[in-house]
Amino acid sequence: MTNDVRPKFVIHNPQSTIVYYHICNTAFGYAAILFQSEPFLVKRIFLPHSHKKALKKRIQKAGPAKPGCTPKALEMCKEIQACFEGASIKIPWRFLDISGLTPLQHSVLKAVASVPHGEVRSYGKIAARIGRPRACRFVGATLAGNPFPIIIPCHRIVRADGSLGGFSGGTDLKKRMLLLEKGKAVTEILSTQDF
Repeated sequence: MTNDVRPKFVIHNPQSTIVYYHICNTAFGYAAILFQSEPFLVKRIFLPHSHKKALKKRIQKAGPAKPGCTPKALEMCKEIQACFEGASIKIPWRFLDISGLTPLQHSVLKAVASVPHGEVRSYGKIAARIGRPRACRFVGATLAGNPFPIIIPCHRIVRADGSLGGFSGGTDLKKRMLLLEKGKAVTEILSTQDF
């Protein structure tokens, strides 16, 4: 018997609902959203990749989806692009498909969403905020599967000692996103290492 605490996220895709993806170019690479159009709901957000081909492979691994775009998808992509220029983002909860989340997972994402732009919190602080002070591993596992990175700013959550901890996009991207929120210029951040 394994002691796997990683939460499972399910992308609900009834056969009658067509799922689309839209790729946008950001200052940090190609990002994408996976969405349904009617009603508009974001199923998942993909962090930036250097190569569009690699991003498309990740999208296809998430399930059947075809390229598409709607005005709301474009608006969401503009928000993501602005985020990678240093802007804060207002969380559009009504457009996020949280149907695959448990109430506890949702409470973790809500707590993370409340961390202000440019600040960080520890996994322990988030666990305490949801009323489960010993659930640090659960918080970490929930954030590892966060279907809405960028929008739900899991990059702002660090270890108690201040070290970065994990991140689905890699610690280099996490560090760059935090530097951007601290006011560093995009050109300065991108020139520090190959990305």
